Amino acid sequence: MSIHPPQGRRLLAVMRQEIRLMLAERGFWVVGALFLLLVAYALGNGLLQTAKRDRAQAAVAQADRDTRVAQRVQLEAILAGTAQPTPFENPADPSRMASGYGGQHALLPTAPLGPVALGQSDLFPSQYKVTNQSRVVFMNPSDIENPWHLLSGHFDLAFVIVYLLPLLIFALSYNLLSAERENGTLRLLLSQPLRLRTLLAGKLTVRAAVLLGPAVLLPVAVLWIARHAGFAGGAGSATLWWALLVGAYALFWFALVVAVNAFGASSATNAMVLVIAWVMLVLVAPVLLNLAVTRAAPAPSRTELATHQRVVTAEAMKRYQDLLGTEYQHVGHGAILVPRNGKIEIAGRALANYKIEREVDDAIRPALDRFDAQQAHQQQLLGRFGMVSPAAVAYEGMTALAGNGVRRHARFEAQTVAHHEAWKAFFFPRIDARDAFTPAEFDRIPAFAWQEEPAGLMRGQAALAVLQLLVPSLLLFGLAAWRLRRFSVA
Repeated sequence: MSIHPPQGRRLLAVMRQEIRLMLAERGFWVVGALFLLLVAYALGNGLLQTAKRDRAQAAVAQADRDTRVAQRVQLEAILAGTAQPTPFENPADPSRMASGYGGQHALLPTAPLGPVALGQSDLFPSQYKVTNQSRVVFMNPSDIENPWHLLSGHFDLAFVIVYLLPLLIFALSYNLLSAERENGTLRLLLSQPLRLRTLLAGKLTVRAAVLLGPAVLLPVAVLWIARHAGFAGGAGSATLWWALLVGAYALFWFALVVAVNAFGASSATNAMVLVIAWVMLVLVAPVLLNLAVTRAAPAPSRTELATHQRVVTAEAMKRYQDLLGTEYQHVGHGAILVPRNGKIEIAGRALANYKIEREVDDAIRPALDRFDAQQAHQQQLLGRFGMVSPAAVAYEGMTALAGNGVRRHARFEAQTVAHHEAWKAFFFPRIDARDAFTPAEFDRIPAFAWQEEPAGLMRGQAALAVLQLLVPSLLLFGLAAWRLRRFSVA
């Protein structure tokens, strides 16, 4: 009496045979080479754009430091009597130091996995110059498109995985069972001590390894070398969750392939059904989701907000038009602007601008709060119903792990707003009291310090995204298992 080898050995035998067959197929080499090129190009583009942003931010930070040093040196020279201030550049004047002359930037640093998903980084600013102006001026730009966005687009690794990986999975797997049946080899294979599920598992494992290797291992290696983003600290956790998310997303499409094959249709029919499913889930579903969310929670109007800000500004300018016309009475009379007994005379136009900006900031605050609430509600709805599209779930999860998602940018905006309030609280009392700015106070000027989001929050969102992908995958595998019981090998 012979004893059949266990299913584990049969699975390995199927995998070895599948590898030999795939290596002999020209289509396998075409698909593999194409995928490697896409991954390499996407990674290169992500690294290039991230490096540009890092260099730009480093230049901005250095310029801020150089400006502060120069202002302090100038102030010391003014107090020593070796230099004369002007109405436009006077570091002793707190109204000037609070304005664009003394403003400093709030910077959002790039996360370790930033290059894999550019996400919102090419649409939303990663830096704001904080001044005494209303935040609607420096935090709500009216530009429809960012020039960087127009230059680079969204071709990054997340795009390759979300949009193109499913098509490559289809190219290698649409005929998992149908080809064997059409060639007459399925009946022969199953006449051996081999289960249909074992055959499917072996085929899927080989194809998953072929595609997920470049999609996961290559980016990790490149990021380790190029940005030292490996498995240390928070970067390690993000890398692990990113790999799990990519795997869960690929698993969904493999589950769909198995479910379609389990119905026993022809290879041509399988291909057509899978392409239609890709169009519906990747292209159509996100559009319908956005339309539904926009209808349920209309997007806030930036034009309306900007118009309100202009109206409020125009009204304030009318009230202070007399002060606005007194700027040039101080030109050529710098001695008038030199501090005396700790006090300073503030030029009329600077004083008027301070009063205007303060009134505009107070008047526009309710509108800004409504704007922020509308945006938050819209993002809540998108997160709640995003699972109707696995592509949307995967993309949002990847951009969040890369630090370029909506949530991290909202956190940056919230910290910038808090810094803006601290900036005004520091300068406004000095302006109202006409207190001259001193060199010692340079060290007390509020400085922006980015506080990264808690690692638990990032892990929670990633785990939710993985779960939202695993649940439909399990349902599809369950459907496939039910259909395979009735599968005809003829």
